[in-house]
Parts: sequence; C-alpha cells; structure tokens
Amino acid sequence: MTDVQAEGWVRIIRGGDRVLIRPLHSQDAEMERRFIEALSPVARRFRFLETMKTPSEALLKQLTVLDPATDAAFVAVTVTGSREAPIGVGRFSADRGGRDCEFAVTVADACQQKGLGTLLMEHLIATARQRGLRSMYSSDAWDNELMRRFAAHMGLRHEPDPDDATQVRYSLDLKPLPPAVNMLAGPGAAR
Repeated sequence: MTDVQAEGWVRIIRGGDRVLIRPLHSQDAEMERRFIEALSPVARRFRFLETMKTPSEALLKQLTVLDPATDAAFVAVTVTGSREAPIGVGRFSADRGGRDCEFAVTVADACQQKGLGTLLMEHLIATARQRGLRSMYSSDAWDNELMRRFAAHMGLRHEPDPDDATQVRYSLDLKPLPPAVNMLAGPGAAR
C-alpha cells in the first residue's frame, strides 16, 4: 500500500509500521541530531567510521544543508500527530564532475531488517539515475556485517579499499533504464 504525499511517499515496512519517506531539509538539523544520538555506539561507528556521542554543529550543517546540484537526502519518519520521529536516512553527494556519487544509508537499530534500508536505497538509486549519474559508491568498515549483507541484497560490488585496509568499498553501476521502466522506478512509484 502506497500513498504519495505532498512531499514524500508513504510506505509500509516489515512489521506493519507506516513510514513517510521525504526529502531532508536544513530545518531538520535538530531531528538529525536526535537520530544520530539515538543510534547505538556501533551503528554510529559504522556510519561515520569513528566514535562519537553527538554530532558537531559543523557535521549537522554538512548533513542537512544540501547543495541541490550535487546532493540528495531522504529521511524516513514515523508520524504521530504533527511530530515526526526519524528512523532512517539515505543520502548521496556527487562529485563536481557529476558522474559518480558517494552514498550512505543509516537505519535506526530498532528498525533494521524491516526493508527500510532497501526503500531508502531505491530512492537514492532512482534519484541518481534521474540526474544522469553513472555510479554510486560507499566506503565502510570491513567488520560491518549488516552492510555486507545489505550490499549483497542490493547487488553492489565490493573490493578492499586500496587506501585503507580496515575498509571495504561498495559500488553500483547505474545503467540507464529504458524510459518506460524509468517512469516506474521513480521514488513515487507504487511497488
């Protein structure tokens, strides 16, 4: 079941939770802070490749003030009344040449293994294709087993990072889809 909202898409994830996936905005900085602080220490380490308890103001600005020419980010929230509670974020940032982009998908510990990461990644892939990007990549800790399984599920290639033996580089070629298929694959498409 899918409803298209004014600015986002409602999805039902495994377990029956109704989730709104919408673009992330600069006004979401405090929500992003709460989301990061609520992650387990392991999840924060895997996401940022370092340990931290709370993000700096500079990091929050980097995560929420997006350059529309190079960046895209989606937040997944549950909505109770007028209050949004973040449970996942997916983002990418393209290089200045506009050919490749680095991506990250983070899901709250309690919402993992429910298909939310897949939904966020599908939105990122569709958006990257619409922008004409040629590939997506991510560098992750070699011991991040959840990412390894997620990458296999999404069909990402992986190889050791030649610059850092503690990391693995995952990548996905973005082959253009035929126009009829591309229309169906967009972020608002029913699945």
